[in-house]
Amino acid sequence: MLIRLTEEEKQNYCAMLGNHLKRLRAIVGFTQEDLASLSGISKERISRMENGAYLMRWNHFISFVMVFTMNTNTKEYLVASKILTPRLLQALQMKDNMVPPDIVIPISDSLNEEFHTDFRIVSSLSLDAEKE
Repeated sequence: MLIRLTEEEKQNYCAMLGNHLKRLRAIVGFTQEDLASLSGISKERISRMENGAYLMRWNHFISFVMVFTMNTNTKEYLVASKILTPRLLQALQMKDNMVPPDIVIPISDSLNEEFHTDFRIVSSLSLDAEKE
């Protein structure tokens, strides 16, 4: 059976990304204008999301994930902070719930420590990691 995220799961992912949006921008040195240009989301809306005045929608989440997974540092951050999870990747890759997602992401020691992750290199994210 294909993984399908519930509306509650989508809202949780949006909230988590919203809490990290400003830091993700800082990691790659983007201004709000830069992120707006790449994501197709207005600078004003991005500012409101970063300040907690606007709740991110699923379509915004997908746009930001597309932008931030194209950079090694932000992709690593998304995994270490558990925003980019095996379940999310399975859903985005239209995988069966018993098939692990396809991904290889090295995680730096500093992010391992900050987010208390227990892996250095994810060659195939384990479904067991989701249960923690």
